[in-house]
Amino acid sequence: MLFSLLRRHWPQQQLARILAAMPSCCALCGQSGKRVICDGCSKCYFSDHPARCQQCANLLPQLDGSGPALCGNCLKQPRAFDATIVACDYTAPADQLILALKFGGQLALAPVFAQMLCEARLRQVSRVSVHPELPADLAAFLPDILTVVPLSAQRLRQRGFNQALEIAKPFARMLGLGLQHGLLLRQRDTLPQSQVPDLEQRRRNLRQAFAVPPAAVAQIRGRHIGVVDDVMTTGETLHALAKTLRRHGARRITNFVFARTP
Repeated sequence: MLFSLLRRHWPQQQLARILAAMPSCCALCGQSGKRVICDGCSKCYFSDHPARCQQCANLLPQLDGSGPALCGNCLKQPRAFDATIVACDYTAPADQLILALKFGGQLALAPVFAQMLCEARLRQVSRVSVHPELPADLAAFLPDILTVVPLSAQRLRQRGFNQALEIAKPFARMLGLGLQHGLLLRQRDTLPQSQVPDLEQRRRNLRQAFAVPPAAVAQIRGRHIGVVDDVMTTGETLHALAKTLRRHGARRITNFVFARTP
């Protein structure tokens, strides 16, 4: 109610300044302040940045210039996407923040996730610069365009928003990239991957789940596509989505995911 009244009487830029000056509290510890996650909680929970597989973002034991840039799974069975950048692991308390966004409608968390993803990308660029065995194009090029993992029409109606899109909007602004959330469609309502424990069943669950509208083909062919999502578990959803983009001529695919299940 208050926000609706303010929006009615003040221009958007002035309203943003007013809201920024209002007191808030940390989403994790409840401490008063003007940050959604206070400096103390950020340092305590999100300051550890371990080495990760360049392709799927799984944790690596080390990355000191002599170790591989890819995990064993990606060496044995390469994915359809080229790289994955994540901000943190899907463990406490990050898992609770994602649930608060996804099922609690706490949309103020989305820009925080986007900022953390920007910082994760800068760390990856810095890591590439000191490890010449890693592909240089990860540091040299941003995606040409961003898109998101789409929800089915039924799930979008139930939830009222796509959490990946809410993260992607501020993320695209921070990177200065265009966002085209209509590049992909989920053409059938699959079971949530979290409810499908077996890997082969997960793959069957996603078979022919994604499609590219005819009007979007020209925006994909020959381009580097960035795909934004909130959580990556086994990577099968992003793999299926990347295969669809590949079939329509995508040159390179980089995932930007807030949290990765260890």
